[in-house]
Amino acid sequence: MMDAWLGRDWNEVEIEVKRSGKPYAFQITRPHGKMEAWGSIRVVRVREFDDRLDIVIAHEKFSPRQP
Repeated sequence: MMDAWLGRDWNEVEIEVKRSGKPYAFQITRPHGKMEAWGSIRVVRVREFDDRLDIVIAHEKFSPRQP
């Protein structure tokens, strides 16, 4: 089930995560340097433990930040 969430839109997955009833935490990754993140937010990693879920999400697109 968790593998099915990879690459999917976070807004859709969050509904399923809440429905599972397990406590969860998520971390938003951002690019380093002079990059700007934009676009929809996607699930890039899911770790399931006995008592919780850890989820990493990221914007799907990056571009150089304009001065």
